[in-house]
Amino acid sequence: MSEMRKKHLTQLRANQLDPLKDKTGSASSSLVGTLRFLAVSEYVLQSSKNTFTGNLTESAELQTKLFSRFEAGESISPSYVSMMSYKALLNALASGNEECAKNLASKMGGRSDIEKEYDRPFDIAFGYALKLITLADLASAAQWVDALELACKDAENTDFMGYTKVLRAILNSSLSDANTGLVEVVAGHKRQSSGKGLFKDTEDELLCVWGVAVTNLARMRGLNVNAIEPLIPSDLLY
Repeated sequence: MSEMRKKHLTQLRANQLDPLKDKTGSASSSLVGTLRFLAVSEYVLQSSKNTFTGNLTESAELQTKLFSRFEAGESISPSYVSMMSYKALLNALASGNEECAKNLASKMGGRSDIEKEYDRPFDIAFGYALKLITLADLASAAQWVDALELACKDAENTDFMGYTKVLRAILNSSLSDANTGLVEVVAGHKRQSSGKGLFKDTEDELLCVWGVAVTNLARMRGLNVNAIEPLIPSDLLY
């Protein structure tokens, strides 16, 4: 699968550069997805840190450009600028590129009509919490961490409660709470990598990219949290 996606990458890049094929942003979105897949699969299969960080940075920069194009009045699909973009921000954070993450975070949010149409309360809360902590606006982030905790009490989201605990630990500057939260992140990730879980049969099964992302975010905010091998490996940490 990885080799097939790599061969297809040249065509995807060409499509992304074609104004007609990328009029709505669909070609950019396809390239974003393939870059992420290759980032994770190449790291899992070959321990290629450079591919991981480079591809995730490129994918996040493409997402940032979609926001800029939307703001400029291009015909970009509103779905690409909803708060589902929190997944792209997680990619940027996982790459360890703080500048890239801040650039993307600054573009996210403030589109309530689009968010109501495309996003669940979980997505909105996670997105705003990540955005504001990335931008070091911890005071404003608190209400969204509260909202995320509430959303994670729903049965479909309980495996993601660990993320709430890590983000709250960042707000409280608590290293011990952050490390405890990461243990829960990994446990939830393992559950979501089986059965009908979100990560089952995806490139994420053997690497907790979201966990790497929030670990890097904690480190960016001064908490030297621990790696949890092999799902949150030390060589990918900020």
